[in-house]
Amino acid sequence: MDIRICQFFNLTASNGSRYLFQNYFVNENKTYNGIIHTFAPFRAEGSMASLNGENSILQVLFPNIEIGVRLLQSGNGNRLSRLTLTTVWLTAAGAFTNNVQTEYYVGTGSSLSETTIELRFRSAIDSVATNFPNRTLDRSLVGPLPLDSQIILQ
Repeated sequence: MDIRICQFFNLTASNGSRYLFQNYFVNENKTYNGIIHTFAPFRAEGSMASLNGENSILQVLFPNIEIGVRLLQSGNGNRLSRLTLTTVWLTAAGAFTNNVQTEYYVGTGSSLSETTIELRFRSAIDSVATNFPNRTLDRSLVGPLPLDSQIILQ
């Protein structure tokens, strides 16, 4: 069984320029949610979370080509850009499924090497503060709860 995913990159640079890319359908434009995304070879990696509530970190890597250089020039080195990264699972025929994950990030900087352009982001929503309204999980919200620590999130 093959795993096929397409990521839709929707970046608004700090100067207001908008960049719409997808990384699966080579040399094709694909419409997702009514918006046309052109092909760009990029890879998103490094998203992680911790128990302490820090922002999750994401790196988006582009080859050192004109597309990536334009992103750096228009966005002040990727500072305070806004990224919506949508990951869509595909069927073997390349059709979109209902399995979709959308994440929101804010640009924190970038780096440039001879071969790679790295755009760095942090999650757009910061960890919760002490005055954030909390809810207690009980049976009325989630149904029967286990009596031990073996809770599995899916």
